Amino acid sequence: MQLIVKQVYNNNSLLVKVGKVREAIVEGKGIGFGKRRGSKVDSNKITKIMYVGDKEDQQQFSSMLKNIPLDIVLVVFYSIDQAKDKYGLALLNYLYLTLSDHIFQMYRKKENGTYQLNQLPSLKDRYPVEYQAARDTWMNINQKLGVNFPPEEIKSIALHYISAKGEEENEEEKSGHNLISNINEIVENIFAAHGIVRNVSNQNYFDRFMVHLQYLVDRVENKNQDSQDLSNIISNNLKEKYPKTYAISQEITRELEDKLNIYLTENERLYFIIHIQRLIQE
Repeated sequence: MQLIVKQVYNNNSLLVKVGKVREAIVEGKGIGFGKRRGSKVDSNKITKIMYVGDKEDQQQFSSMLKNIPLDIVLVVFYSIDQAKDKYGLALLNYLYLTLSDHIFQMYRKKENGTYQLNQLPSLKDRYPVEYQAARDTWMNINQKLGVNFPPEEIKSIALHYISAKGEEENEEEKSGHNLISNINEIVENIFAAHGIVRNVSNQNYFDRFMVHLQYLVDRVENKNQDSQDLSNIISNNLKEKYPKTYAISQEITRELEDKLNIYLTENERLYFIIHIQRLIQE
């Protein structure tokens, strides 16, 4: 099948048109060198391909590849692929974006001396597979990037693996754009009521949360939400530590469930708290 360049991200990453209707991000050493929009791509040079469903997906991945150093992207992509192959984890593609951005933000904070240990309880007992995959990722990052993230960072990485569990759909099976629009509108209205807006300091966390909401649609429609509660200890800990964020999360949950007639698991509520607290802090 013919692959035509739509956008060159860098020497190793391209957005391409696959056939008549599909688009994908492809990677390969030197695959983008000398390429322009409309150029043909040698499929033999491709080492990784990720299909993207709509313009929002494309914009998110484009932003990631432009702003995050390639060495971070490559080690994260390698680690996610390793987690899939070694542990048989089914993970949604948006993890490539959110985990790369997370590591980049932590790397920057480490560099400028603002890095702080996370307060998450251990997830090792409840999610041993995801935790072990996260430990491998943590080791890869420290070794390949020459940084020294503490072992506590494994918990944050594990949470990314837990929240991204699921099977990607074929392009023909994808739907739910109206639901995505409705969810975004509800969340943005509640944010506006609480004075939460996207700005320079929180844009990465804001965008990461919006990506999470996009894939929430897939989990809801395919009944693929994580049904194993993280634990009441985590919920109570976050409620006590971040009462304002907890209240906003509960408001969003109630609005989504009431207006869209959907059900959100306790884990989804916790993910909301973590995402919202991060963007408020920034």
